[in-house]
Amino acid sequence: MIRTVLGDIAPEELGVAFAHEHLLMTGGWPVMNEPDYRLDSVDKAVEELQPAQAAGLAAVVEMTPNGFGRSARGLQEISRRTGVHIVATTGLHKVGYYADNHWLHRYSAEQIAGMLVDEIELGMDEHNLEGPLVARTDARAGVVKVATSYHRPGRSVEKLVEAVGEAHGRTGVPVATHNDKGTFGHELLDLLVAAGVPESSVILGHIDHNPDPVVLGELAGRGAYLALDRPGRIKYAPDSDTVELLCALVELGHADRILLGSDLARRSYWRSLGGGPGLDYLLTTFAPRLAGGDLEPVLRQALTTNIARVLDFGKPTSS
Repeated sequence: MIRTVLGDIAPEELGVAFAHEHLLMTGGWPVMNEPDYRLDSVDKAVEELQPAQAAGLAAVVEMTPNGFGRSARGLQEISRRTGVHIVATTGLHKVGYYADNHWLHRYSAEQIAGMLVDEIELGMDEHNLEGPLVARTDARAGVVKVATSYHRPGRSVEKLVEAVGEAHGRTGVPVATHNDKGTFGHELLDLLVAAGVPESSVILGHIDHNPDPVVLGELAGRGAYLALDRPGRIKYAPDSDTVELLCALVELGHADRILLGSDLARRSYWRSLGGGPGLDYLLTTFAPRLAGGDLEPVLRQALTTNIARVLDFGKPTSS
């Protein structure tokens, strides 16, 4: 099954799904420090989703973790109003976004794992596990996130990985990563595997920021899923780079490990807020570049079959 904020669904119910998006980031130090991150309107999120939904979007993996003003109740409202399935996230972003005395640095791996499991099995805290009280919702997390820094894990991340491994073993939850600038892929995968997470349960996020088909091919060859989430964000690279990378990965035999998203985590990216390219870009502008050729079935596979497979909890590996 796949766990959404409105309940569990069968993988075949997911439909066309983006692997990495952000719909609500309502507060926290990162949002205060960078006002462009502030996505705090349910109405605007609904408005932003509608053109993409009209183009065929049926589901998103909402990758906002604890500490960024993730709103479980807000995500439920967006899902109810649009009919779009939303898979929400527990876990944490890069350690630089959290205070030196954050619970990540003070709690044991076992304690952190218990917090994550509760968000997965009981429901996410509307207050982002910022305490001291928990406002438990009935929206359960369907993904757990762990993030690394540029070419290194960052303080306490290895402990977090241990906790994520325990949470995966107890629940079967898929693991999504933030690989800063596409680095630390093999190293993080090694840590996760050592913690008990199989490569086939891992989504490597932003990994295409290092669009090296040899490196990405090796990661896919190990069984990990590659979230290509740059289309439309031309400030990083032209879409032609993603097309070339797709061709290379398909040639290497890894079409079954490709996912697509756009990671539009800024106000300036949303057309409903006066920016661009807009959440519909992936389907209305990027996807047509792949239509009618050898990459069209790869596109469909990335947006449907592959993402549904990795989001499926399957069976937990321990009790």
